[in-house]
Amino acid sequence: MLGPREFFYADLFASRRTGCRSQLGLPGVRDQHAGCVAEHLVEEDLFDFLLLSLPDNDTHSHKHGPDAQVTSLGAADQQIARMMDAAGGPDAFLEDHAVIVCSDHSQSLVEDEIDLFRAFDGFAVLPASGVRERKDGGAAEIAICPSSRAAQVYVLDRDARATLVARVARTLVGLDGVDLVMHLTDHPDGEAAVRSRVGELRFAPRGDLSDLRGEAWSVEGDLDVLGLHVAEGRVRSDRYPDALGRVWSALRCRTAGEVLASAKPGFEFLDWGGSHHVGGGSHGALHANDSLGSLLWCGTGPASVEAREQWTLRDVVPMVLEHFGV
Repeated sequence: MLGPREFFYADLFASRRTGCRSQLGLPGVRDQHAGCVAEHLVEEDLFDFLLLSLPDNDTHSHKHGPDAQVTSLGAADQQIARMMDAAGGPDAFLEDHAVIVCSDHSQSLVEDEIDLFRAFDGFAVLPASGVRERKDGGAAEIAICPSSRAAQVYVLDRDARATLVARVARTLVGLDGVDLVMHLTDHPDGEAAVRSRVGELRFAPRGDLSDLRGEAWSVEGDLDVLGLHVAEGRVRSDRYPDALGRVWSALRCRTAGEVLASAKPGFEFLDWGGSHHVGGGSHGALHANDSLGSLLWCGTGPASVEAREQWTLRDVVPMVLEHFGV
């Protein structure tokens, strides 16, 4: 199996002894373990490229909400400083290393839950056991996959796919807390439909409009569904950053459900275990609250943020590859 020469995962795996302990990866201890390992790797000059994960902020803000992140981000900063101090401090570290710091999402305050299981009570839903045959002898029609502020519905009855997709979409649009409902249409060249209580929008990855990433699109329907603004052949959305590209990519994912749902700000989908983050924070929706993250770099990448009109996580890997000339 191809992988890094050095790899450390909580106390479950370590490619060498470092003296660092993580209490089996318990939240609140993971960042300290990561900082300890990074400190050791710097002291021993054991890497050309280091991927350093600091996950405790996610757990902290899930529990205490977005406003509580100042404390947990400060703790993460201490571990980055710990790594740099091993080289003699930030200035000395940056003489020999380039740094990229990024978040993979933001956090949105959760005040209420969405119960998909109650909403789809009239459907034949695949149980958590995964057994397709139900006790009454019938077969499951759909599978529900809630995931924080996003959800997917998989159609299992392929013969009734078109009918079930339409029925699932109507059910989701009518639910309090659901913001957007998305699915592919039967257009022969490929097309996506996005619905909300405002109306419906259809789009495809071809046409005369260009987004902030330079991708081409055709759009038809109610632009306000995705908060789209069109001017001089350009299309953008401040409410849902990179909306067209992200929706299209999600729907075209090989393992995606037939129908996707994105929650309104303040709401989260109840999961299979009955858990939620009400009173805390969550993420996963298309909304800007969940989507706008941090991206900082030093010693690599473009000279200015103005190099791109809209940055995404997809830009990080090319920055790394270009830095190493790969």
